[in-house]
Amino acid sequence: MMSRVKINLLLLVVAGLLGLLVWLSQPSPLPPLTRLDPQQIERIRINDLQGREIELIMFEDRWLSGNQPADQTRVGQLLKICQTPSLRRFAAPDDLAPYGLAPAPIVMRLNDSTLSFGNNDPVNGWRYVHHQGEVHLIADGFYHHLVAPAGDWLAKSSD
Repeated sequence: MMSRVKINLLLLVVAGLLGLLVWLSQPSPLPPLTRLDPQQIERIRINDLQGREIELIMFEDRWLSGNQPADQTRVGQLLKICQTPSLRRFAAPDDLAPYGLAPAPIVMRLNDSTLSFGNNDPVNGWRYVHHQGEVHLIADGFYHHLVAPAGDWLAKSSD
């Protein structure tokens, strides 16, 4: 009977150690693309190489596109880019052309911070983004917002 108790205690200790090992081996969270707080953003400007410019302004707790109400949900989705994980980053080289960043087809300004969007990485499909002297790779879930026509940013009648 005593040997069963010892075996059970030993198994409990081993299970606890394995649980601790799994917990300690969890990767640390990836750093965000920017240090910007989405709640602090008051102005968004999106430009492309064809001369399209979309400007969204926070006015009295509502986003406006020009003098019309903007699609609040869509703007909220776009602002998540501030804290999207930077899956990989490296110091920006002198030649940004291989990343599609010279010139960048899409440039977005969040207040006074600039994000330039380039090509997709051919291996993972991640998007190259140039920000504050670094090239970041992020998931490509925001690009469709950046290339949307200006009318897509306007509020629908139910917004």
